[in-house]
Amino acid sequence: MLRSVTQLLDLAKNAQRKRIVVCNAHDDLVIHAIAEAIHLGIIEAILIGNSDQINAFCMTEKIEKQVSIHHAISDEDAVLQTMNLVNTGQADLIMKGLIDTKILLKGVVNSQTGIKSRPLLSHVGLLSYPTLDRVLYITDGAMNIQPSVEEKCQIIENAVYLTKKLGYIIPKVGLVSAVEKVNPKIASTVDAQAIMEHYHQYPGDFLIDGPFAIDNLVSLESVKHKGIHSSVAGVADILLFPNLDAGNIFYKTSVFLASASAAGMVIGAKVPIVLTSRADEASTKLHSIALGVMLCE
Repeated sequence: MLRSVTQLLDLAKNAQRKRIVVCNAHDDLVIHAIAEAIHLGIIEAILIGNSDQINAFCMTEKIEKQVSIHHAISDEDAVLQTMNLVNTGQADLIMKGLIDTKILLKGVVNSQTGIKSRPLLSHVGLLSYPTLDRVLYITDGAMNIQPSVEEKCQIIENAVYLTKKLGYIIPKVGLVSAVEKVNPKIASTVDAQAIMEHYHQYPGDFLIDGPFAIDNLVSLESVKHKGIHSSVAGVADILLFPNLDAGNIFYKTSVFLASASAAGMVIGAKVPIVLTSRADEASTKLHSIALGVMLCE
């Protein structure tokens, strides 16, 4: 079990170095994160995009001799080159550079040249706080806008896959809502009930419970005060949010107002996809690269 997102750096340094391909790498913040990862010895980098701009950024970071730069004439060309490198076994993970997420993911799911491997692509955000003794896995706050019950089950299984790769034996999944009881007027509670019924019929190698308000998934004091009895309440690892709005707001509030350390990853392709926002701190980008390295193990 991870106690902090920063542990990813030590884990990655002890893993085998991986080959990362950055799609549209002509971005100074992305190149800075790549440079830090190279200095840590956790990656070799292939940088695709505007070669002149990439080279200039690399010279600033003094890594121009440590990377391979491939010129791309358009966003679509950069995406196709990225997919080809993965499909030919020349890259172990992908990082999104200065490119619209929709364009990159369109290439990922392309039926002929794409790299989708699981039924659904989803995003998992990792958060660690100064006041909490474990990492929370937040899903999905970046990709799936209003997932159905079936899609939520796939999102859960993607997140469980990620935690298993990080050494969790029986991860605990909490279904987030505003209340603990099913209310037909609150869609997230109805979905939670359906999800629970699904996993009662088809149990997985994880614990799951809900619906729960967020306090009853992260605070044992709240659980005791309310007299809740659950193997997940108060100790949840994975938090499934009702929709993208809820997950995204929780993630960004944690980072910008609660001093949380963060990382993020798209699951469901042949290789991990590091997908971060331009607003993310350099540390978040570096943690995300380290997470991708660990998922390649």
